[in-house]
Amino acid sequence: MSALKPLALTRGRRGRAALGGFALGILLVAGLAIGAGATADSETTGSGIVPEWPEGGHIRVLDPAEVDPDEAEALYRTLRQRMIEGYARSGLANIDYRGWQRFNSRPYVSDQHGARMVNVFGNDRSDRLHRASTEEPMPVGAMVVKDSFSLAASGGLARGPLFTMEKMTPGFFPAGGDWRYTMIMPNGKVFGSTNGEGSAAVAFCAECHKQAAKRDFLFDLPDAFAVGK
Repeated sequence: MSALKPLALTRGRRGRAALGGFALGILLVAGLAIGAGATADSETTGSGIVPEWPEGGHIRVLDPAEVDPDEAEALYRTLRQRMIEGYARSGLANIDYRGWQRFNSRPYVSDQHGARMVNVFGNDRSDRLHRASTEEPMPVGAMVVKDSFSLAASGGLARGPLFTMEKMTPGFFPAGGDWRYTMIMPNGKVFGSTNGEGSAAVAFCAECHKQAAKRDFLFDLPDAFAVGK
């Protein structure tokens, strides 16, 4: 299925992508497309969404759009309900994160996640996310999730995977800080889970997060978007 293209994106004078129309127009057009089932249920091709796994990492957006944070938030709000419904088809527990703390004010581009736009949420055991360290690791049961969507400068818009980290009991996965990494595709398919089905497919998650080992394997959020830091 091709990527959803609810609007045209053009480059602004400072290299930023400008959204045609104003926020209401964005919401109406994107909302109509989503209601018609046009949003991709899996990784898509075309419009800048590239079906490749460079260097063992995530599928990347070829030319990610640079949008105003408020405009990115407006787009995210049109997608969020369908994103959660799609992830919930996995049948896994703790997937409905709507009532969890959100650690970012607006979606931001994450290079570690294929240049997708992401949001970070944590359950009630993850309130120390910004202060996590080797000396004060997150408690067992802490769960941090990143939902994602792809927004390309050419106008492509598509839901992306849900990335989850769940702190397990000591000894579960010492090399990865005893975190269980799980990646859930937009249609609910579980791409892989540490020490479970498809474990090898998410090994690169743990390898990447080793860069943040001193923060209990948790990357910090960009200062411009961090909440409660």
